[in-house]
Amino acid sequence: MESPKSYEGARILIADDEESLLNLMGISLEGLGAEIHLAHNGKEALALLEEHPFDLIISDQYMPYATGLDVLRVTRKLQPAPLFILVTGKGTIELAVDAMRNGAFHFIEKPFDIPQFLQRVQTALDTVQLAIGNRALRQAVESHYVFKEIIVGTSKTLHAALDLALRAAEQSSPVLLLGESGTGKDLFASAIHFHGPRHQKPFIPINCAAIPENLIESEFFGHKKGSFTGAIANRRGCFEEVAGGTLFLDEIGEMPFDMQVKLLRVLEEHKIRRVGDNTEIPVDFRIIAATNRPLAELVDKKIFRQDLYYRLNVLTILLPPLRERLEDIIPLAEHFLKKTREEGGTRVASITAPAMETLMSYHYPGNIRELINILERALLLCDADKLEPRHLPPELLARTRPERIMPGGDDLNLKRATQMAQEAIERQLIRKALEMTRGNHKRAAELLGISRGALYNKLEKSGLQRPQKDEAPS
Repeated sequence: MESPKSYEGARILIADDEESLLNLMGISLEGLGAEIHLAHNGKEALALLEEHPFDLIISDQYMPYATGLDVLRVTRKLQPAPLFILVTGKGTIELAVDAMRNGAFHFIEKPFDIPQFLQRVQTALDTVQLAIGNRALRQAVESHYVFKEIIVGTSKTLHAALDLALRAAEQSSPVLLLGESGTGKDLFASAIHFHGPRHQKPFIPINCAAIPENLIESEFFGHKKGSFTGAIANRRGCFEEVAGGTLFLDEIGEMPFDMQVKLLRVLEEHKIRRVGDNTEIPVDFRIIAATNRPLAELVDKKIFRQDLYYRLNVLTILLPPLRERLEDIIPLAEHFLKKTREEGGTRVASITAPAMETLMSYHYPGNIRELINILERALLLCDADKLEPRHLPPELLARTRPERIMPGGDDLNLKRATQMAQEAIERQLIRKALEMTRGNHKRAAELLGISRGALYNKLEKSGLQRPQKDEAPS
């Protein structure tokens, strides 16, 4: 029989009030190499959740003190939230739907056979494999240095946005992030939260465009049992779940107009009412909103409420598109390569200068997200220790920025235009390499993948910078 895959470093919590089954589940998972904790009821499970971080929780539904769904709702407050498998001997369609709606990964009915159970657990652990054994990175993201860890770049426009974000992190006022899709609004939102005084509280992202209009009020404010078809139990909304943390409302421009009125009221009064309930519940939260749409124009078109716009627009941070900060492409590409290598996703050691030239010649309508996608595909196709232009998508060259490769005037000589484009790209790469290495010619040459002598020749030819006397060509 094939030995099970090892998940060394994973933490699993199993909760069940049936002693024999609890022990059986624990024993069956011992071969996975994971750290396993057992809870004999809901109270023990909740206590363990407060003491330790977990990657996976397997919980019975019907237990003393707290049900499996109670435990599941608590896990939603955790950052990052562990995966959850609900186990029950009295399974119903309503219970399964409620579990999945609350974020459960799997739903297993008793009695079950151990091989099937083991397979479900392995599937769940495969999903969080990158998180397992990577807790140091997770802690770094939540540390004081979170901006330096996850937001990469050297451009002035990016650093202007970072300066505003650092100021915003120290306050609890609403923040509005504006920028095209793929510019990193979600990273900025999480960085602002984890850098501020609420960093130990939950960070809950909500995509306003992804929630069906008939469910958005329940998602935000929760509902009372029986308030509508399918409301089989009382449910807390995200304003209650965030419990002193930060609510990140992504794609706020897509929020239905009538829901905007209710959101404005909550922002002003910090009180909510669950759907079907008349009782007001005080809530403590911070709002960070983001959109790729021009909210001011939506206000003029009566699509977005002006009063809500002013309430959200206390501090606005504009994230520049990648085409306006091309100098960040090199550090972004190197950061992604380093991160992929550390996670064991590639053996590629470096990116050649010609490949960098190709990457820097593209206009990136999808911004950083598109750059990462291009690099991810290229690393999968790379069969060498260095990433070369042949590994990049073939359409990349055909869709490069025309203004970056065209000569001036009416000179249409193809050979001369190609030479001019190559020289312009070389100058830009050399300038960037020298900037990154603070003028160290040896390190700059290594970064560019050329000899120091070749670098000196290019410096002399371009007139960028002359070599120091105490440096001899290699």
